Amino acid sequence: MAETVGELRKRLSEQGEPWHVDPRLSDAEPLPNPPRGGQLGDEIPAEHRLVAMEPTVSVADLIGKTPPSNPFLLLAWVEAGILDREALPDVRPALDDGEHGA
Repeated sequence: MAETVGELRKRLSEQGEPWHVDPRLSDAEPLPNPPRGGQLGDEIPAEHRLVAMEPTVSVADLIGKTPPSNPFLLLAWVEAGILDREALPDVRPALDDGEHGA
């Protein structure tokens, strides 16, 4: 793995230069490592931390209570057996067995 800007430029050159490194950076500089955002787990207040579901919880039941409004995702979940086509509310977009799209 490249550690300097120059090493990265060399690797990119060997790959046909699919993209370029910022020309303001010198070859001797270490690769930039900008902050990625987000919070560490211990910085998140306890009441906002995600909690794992119990192993007995059915993901299919949870999804079935609020099916997605995206008709393509809905169809994919029906085809994957996650949702039962017959149990879906009538207000959901119609699912056809033909091609997806216009």
